[in-house]
Amino acid sequence: MSEVFLSRRQIAARGGFSANTLANYARRGIGPAFIQVGPGASCRYSVTAFDAWLAQHKIGSSK
Repeated sequence: MSEVFLSRRQIAARGGFSANTLANYARRGIGPAFIQVGPGASCRYSVTAFDAWLAQHKIGSSK
């Protein structure tokens, strides 16, 4: 099974925040890992890696 990659806009919608927030996280080095092939190319995020990153930043209980 191959890995699924989404655009910054798509992955931001999955997490419930804006693409600008993800761009800010990327500039600050605190966001989820992404790939970018070539200078100026658009970013792609692994769905699996993003979900793991999001789970690591979960605060509180799901009760």
